[in-house]
Amino acid sequence: MVEPYRILIIEDDPEHAELIRRGFKKHDEFFLDFATTGEEGLEMVERGSYDLISVDLVLPGIGGLDVLVRIRKFDQDIPVVMVSGHGTTEMAVVAFENRATKYVVKSIESFRSLPYIFENLIQEARFKASERDMRAQIERSERIHRNIVENALAGIYILQDGAFKLVNPKLGEIFGSPHEKLIGMPFWKLVQPDDLECVSKLENKGSCDAAPAYESRITRRDGQARWVEFRTVPIEFEGSRAVLGNLIDITSRKEREIELTRQSRKLTAINNIMIRSLDPGYDMDDALSNALSDIMTGMDGSEIGGIFLLEGGKLVLRSLHGSVEDLVYFIQGISQDVLLSTPRIYKRESDADYLWASAPIACNGVTRGAIVVASRGELEENHCISFLGDLTSHINRLVEICNNRGMTRSVSADV
Repeated sequence: MVEPYRILIIEDDPEHAELIRRGFKKHDEFFLDFATTGEEGLEMVERGSYDLISVDLVLPGIGGLDVLVRIRKFDQDIPVVMVSGHGTTEMAVVAFENRATKYVVKSIESFRSLPYIFENLIQEARFKASERDMRAQIERSERIHRNIVENALAGIYILQDGAFKLVNPKLGEIFGSPHEKLIGMPFWKLVQPDDLECVSKLENKGSCDAAPAYESRITRRDGQARWVEFRTVPIEFEGSRAVLGNLIDITSRKEREIELTRQSRKLTAINNIMIRSLDPGYDMDDALSNALSDIMTGMDGSEIGGIFLLEGGKLVLRSLHGSVEDLVYFIQGISQDVLLSTPRIYKRESDADYLWASAPIACNGVTRGAIVVASRGELEENHCISFLGDLTSHINRLVEICNNRGMTRSVSADV
């Protein structure tokens, strides 16, 4: 069904008005209102809602051009057809300069063709209005999305061919860089070497309703390491496959999780050592060997470890994990007094493959030996010192109990 058209005809000549009525007699989709003066027509425009207005150029009182100008002051888009009995080019130019939509010269033939002219003009106006509304909606939607993206608490990005194509300010904040400078940068340059495997997860080729979350460590532009969690979904961007991702900084949460895991490992190691201290079935070397295993399990990335006891004023290796050659090489470069003083970290250019840590086995002013561990990763000094310090007091207690039982120790080689 055709949507009805409401037309206002401002025409002072009754005969011409009647001809116009006849021209629309077979077109039920048009509803015509008539006004005989410009003043009356303007009043009707203010009261009603019309799809098109036809204005006679010559009217009593307010002339047709003045009516057109006033209409245009409050409605820029409604089609206004100027109708004149004089088809001069000059008058047409003036009408169009005042933003008339069309200029029609009165004649029997033109009156018959008005329904088709009006319908085309109305349809064109409706199409433009619809197009304008759609464009406004798109622009409004883009503004909303842009505001959401730019003010999001998560870093949002588009990754294509491994490089950032679009990023929001929050992502730049997380990486410690103006977000504009991340455009074109490969993602892998910001990921720590031991977490490069996460880059392959960005190339997720499947699609799912709930994108899985991945965790990774990234390196900020200032060199600071942070933990992030990101989710990705495949999209098409500028005609090519890409990845849309959102990323949040989970450093605080991750550090708490890591600390809880470390504390759990520490408590497990302490509990195991205490249990063995009370078990008469363990001799000294078995107890120390198991205690060293607990230490190695509890410390991140540890590869080499040893427990030394003071015997005859010398440190004697009583338990070993890993390479004895590397352990001996390290011990030979460190004085005994240093090993028996305080827990510490060692970074030596001559032994760059490992980072070493040691702590004395001591309690109540009595020193019984030392623990030494090494890692190929970077030991976190505070955690390492705290972990070894807490465990050495329990190992000291284990040694004391074993000695009090008079257990026979195994023959050990001096280092």
